[in-house]
Amino acid sequence: MTTPPARRRPWASLWGRVALGAVGGLVLAAVLFAAVGVSLIRGQATTQAKDELERQAQAVAGIVSERAVTALETGQQFSTREPIGNLEELAGPGTRLYYVGLALSPGAADPFGGLPETVARDLDPEAIVRDGSQVFGFTPTGARTPTYGAAAPVLVNGRYLGSIVLTRPQAEVGAAWGSVIVPVLLAVFAGLVVAVGLVLWITRRATRPLRDLEQAARRVAEGDLQAEVAEGGTEELDAVARSFNAMVQQLARRDRMAREFLMRVTHDLRTPLTAIRGHALALSDGVVPDDAVPRSLGAIASEASRLEVLVTDLLDLARMDADRFRVHLARTPAADPVRAAGDALSSAAEAEGVHLATDIADLPDIVTDAGRVQQAIGNLIDNAIRWTPDGGTVMVSAQERPGGGVVVEVSDTGPGIEPHRREAVFEPFTSEEAPGGQVGSGLGLAIARSLARALGGDLTAGEAPGGGARFTMLLPAEAPEGGDREPPPTADGDSHEASPVRMG
Repeated sequence: MTTPPARRRPWASLWGRVALGAVGGLVLAAVLFAAVGVSLIRGQATTQAKDELERQAQAVAGIVSERAVTALETGQQFSTREPIGNLEELAGPGTRLYYVGLALSPGAADPFGGLPETVARDLDPEAIVRDGSQVFGFTPTGARTPTYGAAAPVLVNGRYLGSIVLTRPQAEVGAAWGSVIVPVLLAVFAGLVVAVGLVLWITRRATRPLRDLEQAARRVAEGDLQAEVAEGGTEELDAVARSFNAMVQQLARRDRMAREFLMRVTHDLRTPLTAIRGHALALSDGVVPDDAVPRSLGAIASEASRLEVLVTDLLDLARMDADRFRVHLARTPAADPVRAAGDALSSAAEAEGVHLATDIADLPDIVTDAGRVQQAIGNLIDNAIRWTPDGGTVMVSAQERPGGGVVVEVSDTGPGIEPHRREAVFEPFTSEEAPGGQVGSGLGLAIARSLARALGGDLTAGEAPGGGARFTMLLPAEAPEGGDREPPPTADGDSHEASPVRMG
């Protein structure tokens, strides 16, 4: 029973982490945008408030200057108290108006008009006349926030008499831009909500193929080799989906071949075992005539040999799957294992009505495992005999390779191998019914290629000149290091067992 996967916290998943990172980035960006925006708005509002205060100061100074000129021309008495008091109301709430300069009002004793002396002394009449105004700021005694001020000149016939000063606390300026902050923050919040929603939707949709892949992988782990992952995500995820589907198809193919192989092996094991058991029971019951005993014993030996060959192939395959193999390296004439393989199967070819021919040139000595070479070539010849029709020919040829080593070719006059299947025939458990109805175990060619590569060579399939199949095995002049050299004989004349060599 498969244990269901534990529920993970949202932030532990890829989707959760991507979404969390994106949302965190959006929130940080929104906060920075709001902070910068509020700062800019505040700065712009302050600048506008100062400009407005400056314009008001110039306007009031102009009115006072006109009244002073009119009073001088008409001979009337001019006082700054009442006119300034009226103009102060026109400047806006929170605004204070001061006159700093010559005493124009009768009885006026304060040359600063109530403005703090330290502030009034910082006014520069020349700069005020030259520039038309002067903007400044100060913090009144006991206050926590600054006050902004603007001074404009009072001129009578071009003569500087004093300055009109308007002041406005920062709180009044903040009241103007404070009303803009709320709409700005609401807009930032609304944009953030929309952006977060889009991020969650996009990340959820982007990671959905990974969830599908996880579910499909779980189904495969439970034995469902029909699971597939649909494409439709990003290019990278689609590539992963295609690779996963190809892997599942390959697993299903190998599973099917393994089942077919087990069925064939079961049959191949049961047939000789049944024969051996039958002959053994007949001998033990004494029902076999004396003159037939040798034949029964020969049948038992023959069937036991078949079992030994099959078990040996299975063991070799198991070693190859474990990526370890035993080779016994020794210098040997390259022609010897080739001839030995042909001689061993000549009777089998004759029994099938197949002509087995050899064309072996003078070959040099090579450092290799002669027994493994004979085994590989024997597998090729056996495969060629099975696929060659009655009356056909199997040709075994061997030539020296330019640069060292030998090349052995085994060709037949059978139906040949289609180009797209010339690599598939070397996969374990791959076997089809031959023209004569025989079905092999699907191990011979796979073992032959693995042997060739273990000895530093290779085995490929192609087309024979007559249209049949041709297998070409390349062997180097000296097998790669890693296998044991021929060990010295022991006292009883036997050689030590060769140690395992890592297959490349």
